[in-house]
Amino acid sequence: MSTILRVAVFFLMFFSCTLVCLSAQAGASDPKREMQAHLARAQQAVADKQFEAAIRELNAVLALDPKNVEARGNLGVVEFLQGNFAAASQNLRQALRLQPSLWKAQAILGLCEKAQGRFDSAKTLLEKSFPHLQDKKLQIRAGMALAELDYQQGDLEKTSAVLAVLQKLDPTNVDVLYVVYRVHTDLATQARDSLALIAPNSARMHELLAQHLVTEGDAKGAIAQYREAVRIDPRLPGAHFELGEAILEDSMSEQSQQDAQKEFETALTVNPGDAKAESRLGALFSLHGDMDAALSHYRRAAELAPDDPEAQVGLGKVLMSAGQLDQALEHLRHAVAVDALDAQAHYRLSQAYRQLGRISEAASEVATFKQLREAKERLRSAYVHIYKESGNSQALNPDIPQ
Repeated sequence: MSTILRVAVFFLMFFSCTLVCLSAQAGASDPKREMQAHLARAQQAVADKQFEAAIRELNAVLALDPKNVEARGNLGVVEFLQGNFAAASQNLRQALRLQPSLWKAQAILGLCEKAQGRFDSAKTLLEKSFPHLQDKKLQIRAGMALAELDYQQGDLEKTSAVLAVLQKLDPTNVDVLYVVYRVHTDLATQARDSLALIAPNSARMHELLAQHLVTEGDAKGAIAQYREAVRIDPRLPGAHFELGEAILEDSMSEQSQQDAQKEFETALTVNPGDAKAESRLGALFSLHGDMDAALSHYRRAAELAPDDPEAQVGLGKVLMSAGQLDQALEHLRHAVAVDALDAQAHYRLSQAYRQLGRISEAASEVATFKQLREAKERLRSAYVHIYKESGNSQALNPDIPQ
């Protein structure tokens, strides 16, 4: 069955056009049997993509019973599929007058109204129906239309709320993800501009500027802004950790590692529950060969954030170096379970499997690691190309792992 055909059948089924076989009971009315026959032929016509024939059959039902909700609603759906939004709107409204609780009919009517430029009416219908929809395809279509209407009116909070539902419903939908990115970017811009007006010389403003410079690939500029932020407010939440990160982004020299370690330790005095700072300290001590200290920091990070892949991978790596392969395997498998897209976790897990002699499992993890690494490299290349086109050839997106 083609995609168009499946979509057509899918919409037609909105109004429960499931036929009930009529028994040959005495006294059954001829008009009732005739309507059922017309409905059966209409359903078959839609399956055969014979929309005009379906419309004739549905109109025949309405000639016998003008208040037949099933025929009226299905007629509106078929007209919607044909792009005849005016006629569809008229029939769907009549169906809703007969049965106001037809949420799917309301949603489709909202889509028709939007297509005709009646945005206020469309928004009202979609807002009322969207929370009640159960079918995933219709939820996505109606939700995207509603998000677009909210966005056009500048209501980013409502837009974001609708998108949160859609993203949970279909996490891999590229259209949803793009609009989520666009809306969150706009929200961030609004917040940045408000902060710049309200407190242009505040610690938070310097922190925001630092984060922007990190995104632009200017680690040195970011470090200067972070240092100014912590000078203004030495206990600014998150700032010392971010400063440590920027220092390591700029250089991995011995001095830089020492400076970063101080910042991570300061971060823990400001917030003893900073799992990320614990993990970074674990990584630094591991790099210096102090596995006892590394293990202590990674364990603390895992206690604070059991589902943090970084802490679990760090624990696995240190335990592997100590020959505790079974324990290492437990942590590494947990990291992969938490984040299946963590390439480093798959790589370390492959090493653990190999040392345990589980060669086929090791090979599977290596294959997954290579796929993820190649995908991230393609993404990195795309970002590099974008930045070069914008005249900033040195910048890299920090969210794309090296």
